[in-house]
Amino acid sequence: MFSLSQMTNFLIFFPALIFIVAVTLAIFGYRHDPRRLLNSWYLVVGAVILLGMPIILLASLSDTHHIGWRVLSALAFLALTLGLFDWVMLINWHFRPLRRHFRALTIFAIILGLALAVLPFIPAHVWPTDLLTPMKYVNTALTLLGAYMCITIADFLVATWTYPRQTKLHGEHYVIVLGSGLHHGNQLSKLLKSRVDTAMRVGSIAKDETGDWPILIMSGGQGADETISESSAMAAYAKENGYPAAAIRLEEKSTSTFENFQYSLDVIHEPHPTIEFVTNNFHVFRASVFAAMLKLNSRGIAAPTRSHYYHRGLIREYAALTWLHKTRHLLALILIVVLTIAIPWFYG
Repeated sequence: MFSLSQMTNFLIFFPALIFIVAVTLAIFGYRHDPRRLLNSWYLVVGAVILLGMPIILLASLSDTHHIGWRVLSALAFLALTLGLFDWVMLINWHFRPLRRHFRALTIFAIILGLALAVLPFIPAHVWPTDLLTPMKYVNTALTLLGAYMCITIADFLVATWTYPRQTKLHGEHYVIVLGSGLHHGNQLSKLLKSRVDTAMRVGSIAKDETGDWPILIMSGGQGADETISESSAMAAYAKENGYPAAAIRLEEKSTSTFENFQYSLDVIHEPHPTIEFVTNNFHVFRASVFAAMLKLNSRGIAAPTRSHYYHRGLIREYAALTWLHKTRHLLALILIVVLTIAIPWFYG
């Protein structure tokens, strides 16, 4: 039987060791391929263990029992509230008829998330006797789901923040500028202008270093509500601002980020090109995932975004990335269901 001091030392030094190992694995992972979510997962899990073990220690001691569990519950259910909001974004992203009700659905998701967050704090004597056993399973499920949300949200945020800082400009000959929707059918949005401006700065730096203008590939087709293609609008803007027309090519078939890369390869006409691509900072990591799926040797360049749209963009990106990895999330949910049944049954 371990003594209290031995258990305390274990809960202090073991997490520190795990954190060091996790950081080491993340560093090697970033050097090998910075486009993998696994890299940020190492950092997040290491940090969760490092910070979570002391909280578990608080929760296991009789005099601090309530403090520890309240901290754990607060973190889990904050993530659960954010997760419900993300699911609304995910539904909105894939089901266009619901977009007109987006604000109402968002408010509903926040209220529902807060209501679920309150459940574990309701004293047991408030519930009718016949509901005590079902509530054990409900609280277990919500806690596990909230913890999982907390980890996945943190994983996404770390990946989104670290990836642009892991890539350095190398003055590649091809720079793909990823398209976005046009305003009023033919005008560049502020987001799209930021991408083109960043690409032109990259081109100017490369010209000073190598003596040649890199080829800017403006990638984006024409949407149903657009009078010209996104690539044509971007090219016109770049030419007006002094970028040489001979160093601009158009890719006008794509309707998604994946197609941006796929069809841009047809414009490049090289078997294994090394490219740089430009998109907004909140979008650059997910774009790099698509580039990796096509086995492109690529580096992402983050264009700045105004703060009010940056946060909206992050939520949308998390929803889209969740859908992209829906199989692994489905497996995680199955595991949560199994644990929800097993844990209350094991502890009675």
